[in-house]
Amino acid sequence: MFIKDQLSQTEQLLLMSRAVESARNGVVITDPNRSDNPIIYTNPAFTEMTGYSADEILGHNCRFLQGTDREQPALEELRQAIKQERAVTVVLRNYKKNGTRFFNELTISPVRNEHGQLVSLVGIQNDITARIEAEARISDFYAIVSHELRTPIAKIKSSLSVIADGEAGPVSDTVRRFVEISAKSADSLWKLIENILDFKKLESGKFRLLKQRLSLAELAENVVAEFRPVANEASIELTYQCLASPHVNADGQRLVQVMENLVSNAVKFSPEGSEVTVKLLLTDRNWARVEVCDHGSGISAHDLPRLFEKFQQLESPDRRLRGGTGLGLSICKAIMEAHGGHVGVISREGHGSTFWFEIEPLQ
Repeated sequence: MFIKDQLSQTEQLLLMSRAVESARNGVVITDPNRSDNPIIYTNPAFTEMTGYSADEILGHNCRFLQGTDREQPALEELRQAIKQERAVTVVLRNYKKNGTRFFNELTISPVRNEHGQLVSLVGIQNDITARIEAEARISDFYAIVSHELRTPIAKIKSSLSVIADGEAGPVSDTVRRFVEISAKSADSLWKLIENILDFKKLESGKFRLLKQRLSLAELAENVVAEFRPVANEASIELTYQCLASPHVNADGQRLVQVMENLVSNAVKFSPEGSEVTVKLLLTDRNWARVEVCDHGSGISAHDLPRLFEKFQQLESPDRRLRGGTGLGLSICKAIMEAHGGHVGVISREGHGSTFWFEIEPLQ
């Protein structure tokens, strides 16, 4: 807001006009009170972005930028926002005068007079083609690499299993030990690929849940049984406390994925001789809650807010990373949010951690 004593109304208007004219964002103003909501102002950045002159733009509805490419969901979202006189941000496929397609990030904001009546719409436009194309290349890269890696890793895992079981002939203890090390590395690589694929599904909106009625207690018990040998090998006692037996409408595979991630992290970051406890209970608001409690080094207050963000990794007590993609907890968060649930952590540095998730049970 300008201070009136410093600038006159004329000076304020002149300053704002020059600012809009100099902006590198495309700016257009339309008049929704006239037929077809025509453009009544355009700044130089918008003419440069589209290749059209101001004379070719003024008086026209912005739809001319879509040409014949009118089957865009974002257009309906834009129309509804204009009809409801509210702000909105959409990404549209637009076309320059020479026919070149570009992706336009458009933000529409209503402008009202002193009586609250809508007098105009301001559209701020950004050409984000480079970003969209870069994201598409990265997505294609992930898909190709993941697909090309899954098949050979599956074959390696299968071959190592045959050797370890002795089906390919007797093996010495030394060979068996190396085979087991290789099998664990193959499993880690497989989980890495799965995390990358899940991450890309989440980003592209292709993440789907296959829900059914499930016993949460049974799922938790199976996960504990699966990880008990892993915990024993690390000299950690893994226990299970079932204080409730709720049923939930959920994707069992995805809930198991969440529990496996939390238990795996707890075992990974716990010192030898300590205990990790998986607990199932009902909260005060009658939601099902699974807690994974450890007695490790805990997490600093500085690190807590970043735990469930993408590409964030926990550190060991000696401040070294213990491997992984940094995607596990962010995927857990997305899975629980897709179920209408929540995930979180209670921790204090030097006092261990309790990772938990909650989901509404069936009545």
